[in-house]
Amino acid sequence: MNNNIYAYYQSIPKTNQGEEFECANWWKTSWTNRGWNPIMLNKSHAQASNLYGKLQQKLVGMMYGAAPELHNRIDWIMARFTRWCAMHAAGGGWMSDYDVYNLDLSPETAYNELGSTTLAVNKGKAFLFYATKEHAENAIKKFISSDLIKGASVISESTILGVKDNIEDTAKLVKHIQDTKKGSRSVLMKGLFEK
Repeated sequence: MNNNIYAYYQSIPKTNQGEEFECANWWKTSWTNRGWNPIMLNKSHAQASNLYGKLQQKLVGMMYGAAPELHNRIDWIMARFTRWCAMHAAGGGWMSDYDVYNLDLSPETAYNELGSTTLAVNKGKAFLFYATKEHAENAIKKFISSDLIKGASVISESTILGVKDNIEDTAKLVKHIQDTKKGSRSVLMKGLFEK
């Protein structure tokens, strides 16, 4: 059993980098406290995948015909799919967004609930997923050959890959943090840590 948990960071203009780093630090702390070895991947890792160039061509080409309301999210959309190249280059495994706080998910629980599954993605916007190196490669190939947007919406990875939410119970043991009126993601993550 591998205790690595990956996240992907790519600098996106107009985002508060301090906030992103704070979230990443709380992410690392929460996963370490549950027995994981958190590893932050970045664009240089993604570029090590032999499919990186083809995926980037697809993503850039896709944005030319995208709805205008998606244009201000292009960097975010590209990072969302590029992270699969980073995971492919890392050899596969578990990945979460770096604003996902681990409430009570141990590596043992994650792998036990995964069973023999080689590709698992939560339903909706993927914030927690697992793929072997081979399935990460196949996922990237599917992204390259499929529509990734419909109108002004990005199609979820689970829909594109045809994966039902087979980690629903696992996903309940983590919390995907969103900004609210109560505070920024990093403040909310810190609040969970202090409970």
